[in-house]
Amino acid sequence: MMRDLGRSAWGMGAVIFLALMGSTAVDAQDLKVGYVKLTQVFDSYDRTRASDASLEKKGKEKEAELEGRMNELKKLRQNLELLSPEAREGKTREIEERAEELQRFRSGTARDLQRERDKIAKEILKEIQTAIEQVAKAGGYSIILDERSLLYSESSQNLTDDVLKLLNSRYTKKP
Repeated sequence: MMRDLGRSAWGMGAVIFLALMGSTAVDAQDLKVGYVKLTQVFDSYDRTRASDASLEKKGKEKEAELEGRMNELKKLRQNLELLSPEAREGKTREIEERAEELQRFRSGTARDLQRERDKIAKEILKEIQTAIEQVAKAGGYSIILDERSLLYSESSQNLTDDVLKLLNSRYTKKP
């Protein structure tokens, strides 16, 4: 009796497996797959380029400010030698405080710029995700992959240009 039950369960499992395989084959034929070169989309998106230019400009402005502060500190150090020993001691403390302030400014500026860069990149990636979804739905695609995960694909499945056109047509020149 146990043998018969085991055979029945095995037979039932085989029937279910074959039924599933048959339905999967049909579903696979209806599956439409495309891919996107995500790095290219990110780098070629007008908003990314504008944001990079804006952040570079801010970085250069902060660098100029840092340079000015460093020159002030350098002058203070040069003038230190001209002072009496008593006055020198007070100025030495001031110079040390300014040097510490300069270091805080440098690290704070770098941290702030990195945070801003990360925030903008996150926003851009959300926009790219939305555009990919819209292109996929409009084209009847079931799956869109990133090119880096592909071993082989037809160029006709490349949706990179379509996604870029959609993104750049919507971009309104603000980083």
